[in-house]
Amino acid sequence: MFLSFSACRLVSLRAAIAACVLALGGCSVLQGEAEVRASRQASQSEAPSQANSAPAAHATGLSPPLASESENRAESGTGAAGWNLRTLQSLPGPRAGEERLTFERAWRLLVEHDPEYHAALSGRAAAQTEISQGRAAILPQVQARYSRNKITGLERNFTVLGTREAELNFDSTTAYIQLQQPVFNLGRYAEFQRGQARALLGEAEFSVEEYEAAARLTTAFVDTLLAQGRLELTEALAASLEAQAEAQDALFAGSEGNRVDAQETRARLARAKAAVIAAEDELRVARRQLQGFIGQEPPPLAGIDNVDPSRLQVDEPLIQWLERAQAHDASIRAAAARVRVADTEVRRALARHLPTADLVMVYMDADSENLSSLSQKSNTFQVGLQVAIPIFSGGYDSANHARSRYERRRAEYELSQAREQVAAEVVRQYTAVLGGAERIAALISAVESGEQSLEAALQGYRYGINSNLDVLRRQDSVFEARFELLQARAAWLEARTTLATLAGEPVMAVFLSMDQVLGN
Repeated sequence: MFLSFSACRLVSLRAAIAACVLALGGCSVLQGEAEVRASRQASQSEAPSQANSAPAAHATGLSPPLASESENRAESGTGAAGWNLRTLQSLPGPRAGEERLTFERAWRLLVEHDPEYHAALSGRAAAQTEISQGRAAILPQVQARYSRNKITGLERNFTVLGTREAELNFDSTTAYIQLQQPVFNLGRYAEFQRGQARALLGEAEFSVEEYEAAARLTTAFVDTLLAQGRLELTEALAASLEAQAEAQDALFAGSEGNRVDAQETRARLARAKAAVIAAEDELRVARRQLQGFIGQEPPPLAGIDNVDPSRLQVDEPLIQWLERAQAHDASIRAAAARVRVADTEVRRALARHLPTADLVMVYMDADSENLSSLSQKSNTFQVGLQVAIPIFSGGYDSANHARSRYERRRAEYELSQAREQVAAEVVRQYTAVLGGAERIAALISAVESGEQSLEAALQGYRYGINSNLDVLRRQDSVFEARFELLQARAAWLEARTTLATLAGEPVMAVFLSMDQVLGN
C-alpha cells in the first residue's frame, strides 16, 4: 500500500530520509589488517669463532711392548687431550658479546621476514572482513539514481481532422533514493551467520599455518644443529686420527712399528677427512635453508650436546595430552569451523524456499519524465511492504539445498578424520618423547662404555695385546655411538616441539621451553 504526501510535507520527509542515510553510513565498521612485526635491533658482534674446530687429539702412544724409548718419542709429538664425551662438551662456545641463535630469536626473525607467514597474516585479515560483509545483509540497503536525457524528434498525432505534427526538444530528468530494510528474510540472516563463521574459520586456518611455520622452522633449526654436531664429531675424529698417523709414522721410521699399521691409520684418516668435507657441505646447506626462514645469515647456534630431557619432563599421562589436543589443536578447530560454515550454507539454501518481506521507502523527483508528463514536475514519496513468495525456480533451489546438505556431511566426516589423525599423531609423538628420553640415557651410557673400551684397547696395544686395527675399530664404534646420541637428541627435540603444538600451546612458549632444554 502506498501513501502520497502533500508538497508541504515533502521537505521535512526529505530531511528525515537524508538523516537516516547519513546515520546508516556510519554503521559500517572497517576492520583493517593487523600487521604483527616485532622490532629487534641487530647487535654488532665480532666474527664467529671457529666453534666447531676440533679439540686436540689424544696421544695414543701406539708402540710395541717394552719399547719405552719409542713411547717417549711418540708421546713427545702428540701431547693432546683425549677424544671423548667430555672433550666435545667442553668446546668453546661463542665469544663474549656474540649473540647465539635461539629458538625464540629464530621465531621472531621468521615473524618479521618470512613471506609465507605474512601471507597467512593477510589471509586472516581478509577473513575478518567477512563479519562486516555478513552484517551488511541485515542492515538497510540505500541506493540512489539520477538520470538526465536530451529528447529531440517529431511528434505526430493522428486525429479526425488530420495529422498534427510538433517538434520535440526538451530535457527529461529523474532522481530517486530508495531505502530497503529486510523485515523477514532468513536468507539474509543466514548470510550474517555465515560471515561470523567464516571469520572464525579464517582465524583457525591462520593458527594452522602458524603452527606449520613453527614446524618448518623447528625442522630447519634441528637439522642445522645436527649438521653442526656432526661436523664437530668428524673434525675431532680426524684430528685424533691425524695424531695417531703421525705416531705410527714415527714408530715405522724408527723401525719399531710395521708399515701395515701406518697404512691402516692413514687410510682411516683419509676416510675421516672425506667425512669432514661431507659434513661441511651438509652444514652449509642446512644453514642456507635456515637463512631462508629468518631472512639473514644465521648466527652461531647453541650446541646440542647439552640437551637434557629431564628439564622438560612429560609428567602428564597420555589421556590428558589427547584431551588437550582434541580441545585446542588448530587443525581440529579449523575442521569444526568448516562444519559451522556448512551449516550456514544449509540455512541459506533452505531460505530460498521461504517468502521474504522487505520494508521499502522511495522518494522520487521527476521533471518531464515522459511525453504524457511533458513540462510537468512531480515529487512522490512511497512507503510499502514488499513481499516475495517463491513458487518455482526450475528445480535449482531443491538441488542447491541437497548440495548444501552433502557439503555439510562431508565437513562432518573431515572433522572426524582430523580428530583421528590428531589422536594418532599425539600417541606417536608422546611415545617418541618418552622413548627418546630413555634412548638418550642409554646412548650416553653406550658412549661412556665405548670410550672406556677404546682406552682399554689403547693400553692393550701398548703392551702387545691388541692390534692397531682393534684400536681403529673401537674408535669407529665410539664415533657411531656419538652420532647416534646426536641424532637421538635432535629427534627428541623435534618430537617434544610437535607434541606441545598439537596440544595447542602458544608457539613462543614452546620455543622458550626448547631454549631451556638447550641450556640457553
